[in-house]
Amino acid sequence: MSAKAISPRPKTPKQQVLVRLALAVIAAVIIFNIPHSLLPVFTESLSQATPPPEIQNLLAGKGRIVTVGDSITEAGKYPGGYVWLLQRYLNALYPDRQIEVVNAGISGNKASDMQARFQKDAIDKQPDLITINAGVNDVWHAFFDFQKLQFHPQGNLATGVSLAEYIDKITQMVQASKAAGIRVALLSPTPIREILDGPENRRLQEYVVAMREIAKQNQCLFIDLNAPFREVISTYQKHAGKTLNLLAADGVHPNPSGYRIIAFTILRGLGVPAQDIENLQVKN
Repeated sequence: MSAKAISPRPKTPKQQVLVRLALAVIAAVIIFNIPHSLLPVFTESLSQATPPPEIQNLLAGKGRIVTVGDSITEAGKYPGGYVWLLQRYLNALYPDRQIEVVNAGISGNKASDMQARFQKDAIDKQPDLITINAGVNDVWHAFFDFQKLQFHPQGNLATGVSLAEYIDKITQMVQASKAAGIRVALLSPTPIREILDGPENRRLQEYVVAMREIAKQNQCLFIDLNAPFREVISTYQKHAGKTLNLLAADGVHPNPSGYRIIAFTILRGLGVPAQDIENLQVKN
Protein backbone atom coordinates (compact mmCIF):
# COMPACT_ATOMS: atom_id res chain seq x y z
CA MET A 1 0.00 0.00 0.00
CA SER A 2 1.45 3.43 -0.90
CA ALA A 3 2.12 6.04 1.71
CA LYS A 4 -0.65 8.19 0.25
CA ALA A 5 -3.25 5.46 0.50
CA ILE A 6 -5.80 6.02 3.21
CA SER A 7 -6.82 3.03 5.31
CA PRO A 8 -10.59 2.58 5.61
CA ARG A 9 -11.99 3.80 8.89
CA PRO A 10 -13.44 1.11 11.15
CA LYS A 11 -17.24 1.23 11.16
CA THR A 12 -18.95 2.61 14.22
CA PRO A 13 -21.36 0.37 16.16
CA LYS A 14 -24.26 2.36 14.66
CA GLN A 15 -22.98 1.76 11.12
CA GLN A 16 -22.55 -1.96 11.83
CA VAL A 17 -26.16 -2.21 12.98
CA LEU A 18 -27.39 -0.46 9.84
CA VAL A 19 -25.33 -2.77 7.60
CA ARG A 20 -26.66 -5.87 9.32
CA LEU A 21 -30.22 -4.56 9.07
CA ALA A 22 -29.79 -3.89 5.35
CA LEU A 23 -28.41 -7.39 4.76
CA ALA A 24 -31.32 -8.92 6.66
CA VAL A 25 -33.83 -6.99 4.52
CA ILE A 26 -32.08 -8.08 1.31
CA ALA A 27 -32.08 -11.72 2.45
CA ALA A 28 -35.77 -11.55 3.30
CA VAL A 29 -36.61 -10.11 -0.12
CA ILE A 30 -34.61 -12.85 -1.85
CA ILE A 31 -36.29 -15.62 0.15
CA PHE A 32 -39.74 -14.17 -0.45
CA ASN A 33 -39.17 -14.15 -4.21
CA ILE A 34 -37.70 -17.63 -4.53
CA PRO A 35 -40.01 -19.78 -6.69
CA HIS A 36 -42.27 -21.88 -4.49
CA SER A 37 -41.00 -25.08 -6.10
CA LEU A 38 -37.49 -24.39 -4.80
CA LEU A 39 -38.50 -24.10 -1.16
CA PRO A 40 -38.18 -27.13 1.13
CA VAL A 41 -41.05 -29.60 1.09
CA PHE A 42 -42.09 -30.47 4.63
CA THR A 43 -42.99 -34.07 5.31
CA GLU A 44 -42.57 -33.94 9.07
CA SER A 45 -45.24 -32.99 11.56
CA LEU A 46 -45.71 -29.26 12.06
CA SER A 47 -47.79 -29.79 15.17
CA GLN A 48 -47.12 -32.13 18.08
CA ALA A 49 -49.93 -30.58 20.09
CA THR A 50 -52.94 -32.53 21.30
CA PRO A 51 -55.48 -32.79 18.45
CA PRO A 52 -58.33 -30.27 18.80
CA PRO A 53 -61.50 -31.37 20.63
CA GLU A 54 -63.50 -31.68 17.42
CA ILE A 55 -61.38 -34.60 16.21
CA GLN A 56 -59.86 -36.04 19.38
CA ASN A 57 -62.14 -39.08 19.28
CA LEU A 58 -61.43 -39.64 15.60
CA LEU A 59 -57.70 -39.44 16.11
CA ALA A 60 -57.56 -41.45 19.33
CA GLY A 61 -55.47 -44.43 18.33
CA LYS A 62 -56.80 -45.80 15.06
CA GLY A 63 -59.22 -43.77 12.99
CA ARG A 64 -61.01 -44.38 9.71
CA ILE A 65 -62.61 -41.78 7.47
CA VAL A 66 -64.82 -42.77 4.52
CA THR A 67 -65.28 -40.13 1.83
CA VAL A 68 -68.55 -40.57 -0.08
CA GLY A 69 -68.97 -38.60 -3.28
CA ASP A 70 -68.94 -38.45 -7.06
CA SER A 71 -66.08 -38.12 -9.58
CA ILE A 72 -64.61 -35.20 -7.65
CA THR A 73 -64.07 -37.59 -4.75
CA GLU A 74 -63.18 -40.62 -6.85
CA ALA A 75 -60.45 -38.70 -8.70
CA GLY A 76 -59.38 -37.27 -5.35
CA LYS A 77 -57.48 -40.51 -4.68
CA TYR A 78 -54.77 -39.59 -7.15
CA PRO A 79 -51.68 -37.54 -6.18
CA GLY A 80 -52.76 -33.98 -5.52
CA GLY A 81 -56.44 -34.93 -5.02
CA TYR A 82 -58.23 -33.98 -1.84
CA VAL A 83 -58.57 -37.54 -0.49
CA TRP A 84 -54.89 -38.18 -1.20
CA LEU A 85 -54.01 -34.88 0.48
CA LEU A 86 -56.15 -35.59 3.54
CA GLN A 87 -54.36 -38.88 4.14
CA ARG A 88 -50.93 -37.32 3.89
CA TYR A 89 -51.78 -34.16 5.80
CA LEU A 90 -53.12 -36.21 8.71
CA ASN A 91 -50.08 -38.53 8.58
CA ALA A 92 -47.77 -35.53 8.77
CA LEU A 93 -49.74 -33.63 11.41
CA TYR A 94 -50.36 -36.63 13.70
CA PRO A 95 -47.61 -39.16 12.95
CA ASP A 96 -48.37 -41.15 16.10
CA ARG A 97 -51.95 -41.88 15.01
CA GLN A 98 -53.09 -44.59 12.61
CA ILE A 99 -55.62 -42.79 10.45
CA GLU A 100 -56.99 -44.39 7.29
CA VAL A 101 -58.89 -42.43 4.64
CA VAL A 102 -61.08 -44.68 2.46
CA ASN A 103 -62.24 -43.32 -0.89
CA ALA A 104 -65.89 -44.11 -1.67
CA GLY A 105 -66.40 -41.78 -4.60
CA ILE A 106 -68.01 -43.00 -7.84
CA SER A 107 -68.08 -40.92 -11.01
CA GLY A 108 -71.49 -39.64 -12.07
CA ASN A 109 -73.11 -40.25 -8.69
CA LYS A 110 -75.92 -38.07 -7.40
CA ALA A 111 -77.37 -38.03 -3.89
CA SER A 112 -79.80 -40.78 -4.88
CA ASP A 113 -76.96 -43.04 -6.08
CA MET A 114 -74.93 -42.42 -2.95
CA GLN A 115 -77.85 -43.21 -0.69
CA ALA A 116 -78.52 -46.49 -2.53
CA ARG A 117 -74.99 -47.76 -1.83
CA PHE A 118 -74.45 -45.99 1.48
CA GLN A 119 -74.79 -49.03 3.71
CA LYS A 120 -72.31 -51.12 1.75
CA ASP A 121 -69.79 -48.44 0.81
CA ALA A 122 -69.86 -46.37 4.00
CA ILE A 123 -71.61 -47.84 7.06
CA ASP A 124 -70.24 -51.36 6.58
CA LYS A 125 -66.67 -49.99 6.53
CA GLN A 126 -67.20 -49.15 10.23
CA PRO A 127 -65.56 -45.75 10.04
CA ASP A 128 -65.27 -43.13 12.75
CA LEU A 129 -66.26 -40.37 10.34
CA ILE A 130 -68.10 -40.26 7.00
CA THR A 131 -67.87 -37.24 4.73
CA ILE A 132 -70.59 -36.75 2.11
CA ASN A 133 -70.05 -34.51 -0.90
CA ALA A 134 -73.10 -34.44 -3.18
CA GLY A 135 -74.91 -31.90 -5.32
CA VAL A 136 -72.82 -31.15 -8.39
CA ASN A 137 -74.32 -33.90 -10.57
CA ASP A 138 -77.77 -33.42 -9.05
CA VAL A 139 -77.87 -29.91 -10.52
CA TRP A 140 -75.49 -30.19 -13.49
CA HIS A 141 -77.35 -33.11 -15.05
CA ALA A 142 -80.55 -31.07 -15.04
CA PHE A 143 -78.91 -28.49 -17.30
CA PHE A 144 -76.66 -30.53 -19.56
CA ASP A 145 -77.55 -33.48 -21.78
CA PHE A 146 -74.40 -35.60 -21.75
CA GLN A 147 -75.70 -37.85 -24.52
CA LYS A 148 -76.39 -35.07 -27.02
CA LEU A 149 -73.87 -32.62 -25.52
CA GLN A 150 -76.53 -29.93 -25.32
CA PHE A 151 -77.05 -27.24 -22.70
CA HIS A 152 -80.59 -26.61 -21.44
CA PRO A 153 -80.71 -23.18 -19.75
CA GLN A 154 -84.02 -23.96 -18.03
CA GLY A 155 -82.45 -26.88 -16.13
CA ASN A 156 -85.50 -29.05 -16.67
CA LEU A 157 -83.88 -32.34 -17.68
CA ALA A 158 -85.21 -35.39 -15.85
CA THR A 159 -81.66 -36.65 -15.29
CA GLY A 160 -81.15 -34.11 -12.53
CA VAL A 161 -82.23 -34.62 -8.93
CA SER A 162 -84.88 -32.28 -7.55
CA LEU A 163 -84.18 -30.28 -4.41
CA ALA A 164 -86.85 -32.23 -2.51
CA GLU A 165 -85.29 -35.58 -3.43
CA TYR A 166 -81.82 -34.25 -2.66
CA ILE A 167 -82.92 -33.23 0.83
CA ASP A 168 -84.54 -36.62 1.38
CA LYS A 169 -81.49 -38.65 0.28
CA ILE A 170 -78.96 -36.56 2.20
CA THR A 171 -81.13 -36.76 5.31
CA GLN A 172 -81.40 -40.54 5.01
CA MET A 173 -77.60 -40.87 4.84
CA VAL A 174 -77.09 -38.60 7.83
CA GLN A 175 -79.64 -40.46 9.92
CA ALA A 176 -78.22 -43.85 8.93
CA SER A 177 -74.80 -42.66 10.09
CA LYS A 178 -76.15 -41.43 13.40
CA ALA A 179 -78.06 -44.67 13.96
CA ALA A 180 -74.80 -46.57 13.49
CA GLY A 181 -72.99 -44.26 15.92
CA ILE A 182 -70.84 -42.77 13.17
CA ARG A 183 -70.08 -39.08 12.95
CA VAL A 184 -70.86 -37.43 9.61
CA ALA A 185 -69.61 -34.27 7.92
CA LEU A 186 -71.56 -32.79 5.02
CA LEU A 187 -69.36 -31.14 2.38
CA SER A 188 -71.19 -28.64 0.23
CA PRO A 189 -70.91 -28.99 -3.56
CA THR A 190 -68.31 -26.88 -5.34
CA PRO A 191 -69.33 -24.57 -8.24
CA ILE A 192 -70.49 -25.89 -11.62
CA ARG A 193 -68.29 -24.10 -14.11
CA GLU A 194 -66.81 -20.79 -13.05
CA ILE A 195 -69.67 -18.57 -14.22
CA LEU A 196 -70.78 -17.80 -10.70
CA ASP A 197 -73.96 -15.98 -11.72
CA GLY A 198 -74.93 -18.67 -14.25
CA PRO A 199 -78.17 -20.65 -13.93
CA GLU A 200 -76.45 -23.79 -12.61
CA ASN A 201 -74.73 -21.97 -9.76
CA ARG A 202 -77.83 -19.96 -8.89
CA ARG A 203 -79.74 -23.19 -8.45
CA LEU A 204 -76.79 -24.90 -6.73
CA GLN A 205 -76.96 -22.32 -3.94
CA GLU A 206 -80.38 -23.73 -2.99
CA TYR A 207 -78.77 -27.14 -2.52
CA VAL A 208 -75.95 -25.64 -0.43
CA VAL A 209 -78.50 -23.90 1.81
CA ALA A 210 -80.49 -27.13 2.10
CA MET A 211 -77.41 -29.13 3.08
CA ARG A 212 -76.53 -26.58 5.73
CA GLU A 213 -80.05 -26.84 7.16
CA ILE A 214 -79.90 -30.66 7.20
CA ALA A 215 -76.68 -30.45 9.19
CA LYS A 216 -78.26 -28.00 11.63
CA GLN A 217 -81.36 -30.11 12.14
CA ASN A 218 -79.34 -33.29 12.66
CA GLN A 219 -76.53 -31.70 14.68
CA CYS A 220 -73.75 -32.82 12.38
CA LEU A 221 -70.83 -31.01 10.81
CA PHE A 222 -71.35 -28.82 7.75
CA ILE A 223 -68.19 -27.81 5.88
CA ASP A 224 -68.76 -25.22 3.16
CA LEU A 225 -66.52 -25.93 0.16
CA ASN A 226 -68.56 -23.72 -2.16
CA ALA A 227 -67.81 -20.44 -0.38
CA PRO A 228 -63.97 -20.53 -0.63
CA PHE A 229 -64.18 -21.52 -4.31
CA ARG A 230 -66.48 -18.59 -5.02
CA GLU A 231 -64.25 -16.25 -3.04
CA VAL A 232 -61.11 -17.20 -4.96
CA ILE A 233 -62.82 -17.18 -8.36
CA SER A 234 -64.61 -13.85 -7.81
CA THR A 235 -61.45 -12.20 -6.49
CA TYR A 236 -59.46 -13.35 -9.51
CA GLN A 237 -62.17 -12.23 -11.93
CA LYS A 238 -62.36 -8.85 -10.22
CA HIS A 239 -58.72 -8.21 -11.05
CA ALA A 240 -58.32 -10.19 -14.28
CA GLY A 241 -61.74 -10.32 -15.91
CA LYS A 242 -63.89 -13.34 -16.65
CA THR A 243 -61.98 -16.57 -16.88
CA LEU A 244 -62.64 -20.30 -16.87
CA ASN A 245 -60.88 -23.25 -15.26
CA LEU A 246 -59.03 -21.33 -12.57
CA LEU A 247 -59.68 -24.01 -9.94
CA ALA A 248 -61.06 -26.78 -12.13
CA ALA A 249 -59.53 -28.46 -15.16
CA ASP A 250 -62.84 -28.48 -17.03
CA GLY A 251 -64.77 -25.99 -14.95
CA VAL A 252 -66.14 -28.70 -12.64
CA HIS A 253 -63.46 -31.22 -11.64
CA PRO A 254 -60.85 -29.52 -9.43
CA ASN A 255 -57.24 -29.07 -10.50
CA PRO A 256 -54.45 -29.30 -7.88
CA SER A 257 -55.20 -25.78 -6.64
CA GLY A 258 -58.88 -26.57 -6.22
CA TYR A 259 -58.18 -29.85 -4.46
CA ARG A 260 -55.82 -28.12 -2.06
CA ILE A 261 -58.60 -25.69 -1.13
CA ILE A 262 -60.94 -28.63 -0.49
CA ALA A 263 -58.44 -30.51 1.69
CA PHE A 264 -57.48 -27.40 3.65
CA THR A 265 -61.14 -26.45 4.20
CA ILE A 266 -62.04 -29.94 5.42
CA LEU A 267 -59.18 -29.98 7.93
CA ARG A 268 -60.18 -26.53 9.16
CA GLY A 269 -63.77 -27.75 9.43
CA LEU A 270 -62.61 -30.68 11.55
CA GLY A 271 -60.90 -28.24 13.90
CA VAL A 272 -57.25 -28.48 12.86
CA PRO A 273 -55.63 -25.08 13.55
CA ALA A 274 -54.82 -23.11 10.39
CA GLN A 275 -51.26 -22.45 11.50
CA ASP A 276 -50.63 -26.19 11.63
CA ILE A 277 -51.47 -26.74 7.98
CA GLU A 278 -51.07 -23.50 6.08
CA ASN A 279 -47.42 -24.21 5.25
CA LEU A 280 -47.70 -27.97 5.08
CA GLN A 281 -46.84 -29.59 1.76
CA VAL A 282 -46.46 -33.18 0.70
CA LYS A 283 -44.59 -34.85 -2.12
CA ASN A 284 -46.39 -36.46 -5.01
